[in-house]
Amino acid sequence: MRSGRAETGVPLPDYKVVEGTGSLLGQFKVTPTILPDVSCRRPFLGRCCAKCLPISRQMYFDNDITEIAGLQDVLKVELDQSFRSRGIIMRPFCHITHVITCDNSHKYHDVTKAVLNSFRVNEAIEKTRDEDKPKRQLEKRAQSLVLTLKAKISKTLVRLTAWVLLKILGRILSSIQVQEGQMAMVKQASQSDSPLLFLPIHRSHLDYILIAFILFNHNIKIPYVAAGDNLNIPFFSSLMKGLGGFFIRRRLDQTPGKKDLIYRAVLHSYMAALLERGAYMEFFIEGGRSRTGKALKPKGGLLSVVVDTYVDGHCPDLQIVPISISYEKILDGNFKREQMGELKIPETFFGAIKAIWRVLTSSYGSVRVDFAQPFSLQEYMESASTSGSTPIRRNSIPNKPTKDHLKRVGSGSSLYGTDIVLEDQRQMVNQLANHIIHTCVQTQPMMSTSLLAFLLLNKHRQGVSMVELVASFDWLKQEVLNHNHDIGFVGETQDVIEYAATLLRDELVSVEIKQKASNTPEYNNNVDNIFLTPTTTLPNVFELAYYSNTVITVFQLESVIACSICAVADLDLFTCQGQSSEECTISRNEVLEKASLLCDYLQYDFTFVSPCQDLQLELSDALEKLVNGSIIEVVENEMTGDRRDQEYAQRLAKSFAQNDSDEEDGGEIDQQYTINLTDGECIEKFKFLQNVLSPFIETYWLVAFSLTKLLHSDKPETEFIKEVHQYAFDRVEKGMAYFAESVSMDCIKNAMKVYQHLKITEVYFNGNRNDTKMIGLQDRYNDRETLQMFIHSIECFRM
Repeated sequence: MRSGRAETGVPLPDYKVVEGTGSLLGQFKVTPTILPDVSCRRPFLGRCCAKCLPISRQMYFDNDITEIAGLQDVLKVELDQSFRSRGIIMRPFCHITHVITCDNSHKYHDVTKAVLNSFRVNEAIEKTRDEDKPKRQLEKRAQSLVLTLKAKISKTLVRLTAWVLLKILGRILSSIQVQEGQMAMVKQASQSDSPLLFLPIHRSHLDYILIAFILFNHNIKIPYVAAGDNLNIPFFSSLMKGLGGFFIRRRLDQTPGKKDLIYRAVLHSYMAALLERGAYMEFFIEGGRSRTGKALKPKGGLLSVVVDTYVDGHCPDLQIVPISISYEKILDGNFKREQMGELKIPETFFGAIKAIWRVLTSSYGSVRVDFAQPFSLQEYMESASTSGSTPIRRNSIPNKPTKDHLKRVGSGSSLYGTDIVLEDQRQMVNQLANHIIHTCVQTQPMMSTSLLAFLLLNKHRQGVSMVELVASFDWLKQEVLNHNHDIGFVGETQDVIEYAATLLRDELVSVEIKQKASNTPEYNNNVDNIFLTPTTTLPNVFELAYYSNTVITVFQLESVIACSICAVADLDLFTCQGQSSEECTISRNEVLEKASLLCDYLQYDFTFVSPCQDLQLELSDALEKLVNGSIIEVVENEMTGDRRDQEYAQRLAKSFAQNDSDEEDGGEIDQQYTINLTDGECIEKFKFLQNVLSPFIETYWLVAFSLTKLLHSDKPETEFIKEVHQYAFDRVEKGMAYFAESVSMDCIKNAMKVYQHLKITEVYFNGNRNDTKMIGLQDRYNDRETLQMFIHSIECFRM
């Protein structure tokens, strides 16, 4: 046993030696416990935006909050002294005692009558009545929709479920960690008169009850939770409704191309009525669960209802709480089938029972839930503005919309279509949604499994010895902290790696012992001989990439710059080592221009900056990081020092400018750089940064290349997607693609969305069959030469 191992209480896994070199020689039989140190202070993340929310940034936050920045395990029940003094009588009943003593005296309203009597619902009935449908029949339908939709919170069920979860989650999870300072802020916000809106990122079906479970344990009123109707299955639907869940359709309109005005009005009025009465609410701003581990592009439909409720004067203010949820191991299985292009298996009663049994017989490590600082919707609304418009202020909006103030904005996929809303308000909702997602991502800690998967896929794809991996893991951990992110674990590095590899299983990470003539226990347990290799073949690579993708946010802008440098210099990092640096001179402006283009292409896969940040400034800072890391070097001349000081001062002044669009750039002189091709360590760091985004760039290129099939010939969209996916799969099978994860169906669909957004392609319904979506090229790109130029604009970023 290695020196110092006993201090951590984590045993070295037993390895079983197998004859033959290259075979799987070790298996982890003992799962070590790596838990966050609840006694140490953590980086305090999730503060409100200083630019958009200066007042909210100071609310609920003071020096006392930073003093309680440690972590708390929600599963670890601690009774007060009066109960502990009763000794062995109370110990067997500690969970029951804890659940009984939690405050659950909050009031939950029945808003059925308010919804049915609302102006919005009655207006929808009148509009639908024009289609010769009896009013009484439409009123009955509205009543049926309300009864089907609404939650029925049972305080008894809430307590019972909390006790059951303490028992069950304690068996499958090592811990559920929350930061005490964050919970103190949420607790203070809950004591205000404003309702709270909890907006978590969505990773697992457990998310639905996890937030309520944590809030109940902190004596905070549990929220009503919006859930997709795919979970409206026998027994579980009744359980979720009793815990505050209300089910909404994944598709609001049952008939394609025809809006269900009554359903939209009922849903809108139900949420508004709850908020008006001070109810807390929770929904997932991404819509569905992430299939890739990355945050999804936010959907503004339900958020627009919240904003409408505020603007219409029904709710004086709301406190919005972005939340990140981090799992060491996926509870919902994996998404390999869907990433391989197969259809999602619908949720059923027996499927749910089977999934629950699988979960109860496995171990899933720790979960970390981070609550960002609550902020005022009123303050955000008053500070936010869109280009060419004035900020939307509540007192400028009449309670009843008039044609002078509003214009129609339609949407077939969100609740925007339920109402006539201000165009500026629609844009503001999108900005708010993106701001919340950015906060969630920046608040999210990096778990041990994510760091291990990220290193194996981006730095040690061919495998690595434990000695080298320990050094890389320490480096990556420090980089994460330097980039102002937190980590979700503590412990001796090798212990953490072994623990993470245990959770990831042999299907994703194989652990071998290089066997030599000396086959002794001392040799086999020597760290120098342990070798880890990631699975990079289909379909298991998708699961490993799921964990890895969480960490991309730490390096995404630096990776954009690295890929842009290679594009400008037409550089192959695998063949250039040893060349003279003078041979690779690049222009700062050209690199930043390429970087902006790459961010445009990847906008559906990554949130690079918040809406209030300047992308060019952030890219410039990322470029400076590569200079500070000696990956690129400034071409020195007598004006270099003064010019860099001037440029820094200009960027600093611009970052504090109230209206950047009205200010001149100051005529910055273009800086020249050389690429450091003589230092092997810098080359490896450069390769690493390029690798981070290369799988996504590969996917975007192959989708762009496939657009040549649409020249003068439109196709059904689903048929084209299948062709693109098959083409990607064939490239991997033939060894033509280095990154097997480039076959990802999610990434292919995101690329197609971007090309439609950039007006490269157009999607429309077939005139003969309205249910058939067609895809074709826009007129400008329906020319081979123009299309090839577009394809090259993406291809230049490839490795």
